[in-house]
Amino acid sequence: MRSRWPGVAYLMILAAMLLMTACGGTSGSSSSNGNTSTSSNPGVLDPNKKYTVDFWEAFGIGANKTVIEDLTKQYMQAHPNVTVKLQAFDSYDTLQTKLTAAIAANKPPTMAQIYENWATQFQQSNALASLQPFISGKNGLSQQDLADFYPVLLKDGQIGGTQYMLPFNKSDLVLYYNADMLQKAGVQPPKTLQEFALDLTKLTKPDGSQWGLSYTPDVDGWSVLYKALGGGDFTSADGKSAAFADGQNKQYATQALGLLAPLAKAGAVHVTKSYNWQNDFISQKAAFGISTIATYAFLAKPIGNTFKFNEVPLPAGPAGQFTVLFGTNLAIFANANTDAQTAAWDYMKFLTNTQSNATFVKGTGYMPIRQSTFNSSDLQSYYEQVPARKVGPQSMGSAFVASAALGWSQCRNIITTNFTSAITGQLTPDAAMSKMAQSCNSALSQA
Repeated sequence: MRSRWPGVAYLMILAAMLLMTACGGTSGSSSSNGNTSTSSNPGVLDPNKKYTVDFWEAFGIGANKTVIEDLTKQYMQAHPNVTVKLQAFDSYDTLQTKLTAAIAANKPPTMAQIYENWATQFQQSNALASLQPFISGKNGLSQQDLADFYPVLLKDGQIGGTQYMLPFNKSDLVLYYNADMLQKAGVQPPKTLQEFALDLTKLTKPDGSQWGLSYTPDVDGWSVLYKALGGGDFTSADGKSAAFADGQNKQYATQALGLLAPLAKAGAVHVTKSYNWQNDFISQKAAFGISTIATYAFLAKPIGNTFKFNEVPLPAGPAGQFTVLFGTNLAIFANANTDAQTAAWDYMKFLTNTQSNATFVKGTGYMPIRQSTFNSSDLQSYYEQVPARKVGPQSMGSAFVASAALGWSQCRNIITTNFTSAITGQLTPDAAMSKMAQSCNSALSQA
């Protein structure tokens, strides 16, 4: 038999509920400005509330630190009821370790910088908050806003078609060259891999005092060669095996491993470790260098007026011109409280708007994430002063992210080791490929 509330008791409870609603005591309450709560209006700040956002990032030094701190102060001045606490870590490796531990302990920050494969890992435990409710909410992003982000960057923040991240500090690989050295030798910046090989030979001195290229081999350099030669995917659709080791891809992957080996043996490519190639380029011992656009500031300051240097897109191969997309995205964590998520979204919108992004680009050297930023008078004036800085954004249409698979971080190290061994002649390209494929398949299958 269905029970019924006695009439008097029902009226008393109803009156109490109405009183709580009038006082703002329920989760669905209305604020004085007429906006409903954050649960029904995700991302909408209540001016009568205080908010705190814990933002974990890896901008602990230099211009990056200065710019993010200045932008954050600017945001908090405009939003005095929001406190953004920046927690800077000394490296992305440290940031990843700390985030993984915090998620396991159910104590993540409100938001953080994260890479694509981290996002895949974190989302296995549903640790990331979908941005879709925020995007479609009253304080969201219009279709015009979404179209303003470079498509490759917006897609980079998706998992299974759902937007979990917005782009933040993005860069790509370019070719740096000593313009004075090339002009003196009558050499034009190369547009193809074939021209590049010829230029490296021309700009190498027999006595070993000058190399065409000073280079620290890494997975990213190999991946560009692999794509330029005709390679396809890097990992299988399920992320459990190395697609670069299958079928025709294997041929291109092996070619990419051995492409620079003859040039290194002839002395045209000087193999270095870590950032030592920069010292060679700065001291004019090398005509070319391969690195991200974010390296520009690290070269410009010590070079000063010693010589002119510039950037061009990486040389194209038979399959076209390619470059690797670097940098992190911004994400909000699912276990952060609702109010913190609300403020995090508003702060994220601020960091990624046209004006803030232009400030960020000029201060750090990273790429614009919006087309309106690139086309703004502010940034165009900047590019007129430093034309080289346009190369990275203009190459974005050919940029790729190799893989977001869980085991790809291990694969990156494996590929770097074997690519180095192939260039230096410690392994033949075939032997390096065999080791690389076996180890990478193992890492992916166990992730």
